[in-house]
Amino acid sequence: MVATIETIEMTNGAAKRILLVEGDPDLRQTLAGALASGARDVTSAGSAREFRELNGAAPFDLAILDLNLPDDSGFAIVRLLRQTSPTRIIVHTRRDTLTDRVEAYTQGADIYMVKPTPEAELLAAVDSLLSRGVAPLKADLSGWRLDQAGSLFAPGGERVNLSTRQTAFMKCLMRAPGKAIARDELRKAIGIEETDESGRALDMFVRRLRTTIEGQVGQRGPIKTVYRLGFAFDARAFDS
Repeated sequence: MVATIETIEMTNGAAKRILLVEGDPDLRQTLAGALASGARDVTSAGSAREFRELNGAAPFDLAILDLNLPDDSGFAIVRLLRQTSPTRIIVHTRRDTLTDRVEAYTQGADIYMVKPTPEAELLAAVDSLLSRGVAPLKADLSGWRLDQAGSLFAPGGERVNLSTRQTAFMKCLMRAPGKAIARDELRKAIGIEETDESGRALDMFVRRLRTTIEGQVGQRGPIKTVYRLGFAFDARAFDS
């Protein structure tokens, strides 16, 4: 992993955590330096793979995303962040078509900025989004809810302690209750590499998650298998 971390200490309160995903190494270094000039912790990555390795930690307050990455589309990262975290998102790219703008906003971007962007304008956009804070990530569906710390609560209030990957999986489902989330999207969200065995690995992951939920609260988890598509949140799920 070639990701770097730059930290600036704050005199009052915790520093804001910013994730910078930029494919151009020189621009990435320049932007990281500019962003770190304030009360911010800046983590930078040069690819979608590095992003996924970094994204398993606590959620970032804000992400600045390049669309042209060497190993994946930046749109996929926008979509994943919006589905699984309360992170504010700035798309920062050389792509300036209306189609790209609409797609970015559709996937969940807060602001779309076209390079080259004046440093003062980018910093103003960052400060503006950070001042709004993050929307609390909380779902309440038929009595089930998930808090931002990664705990799942059953209708009766029983608590299920989830791992980071299990939390990411449930966030994906609970953002769109009743809708089938594609297997590939879920696999990427929890960091399962694409191999001949990745389908089996995802099934085993879901089986263990169901066992974890049932073992801690005494009832089946709200995870429904959607044949040939993926999985969905369904409080009435009884499939195994």
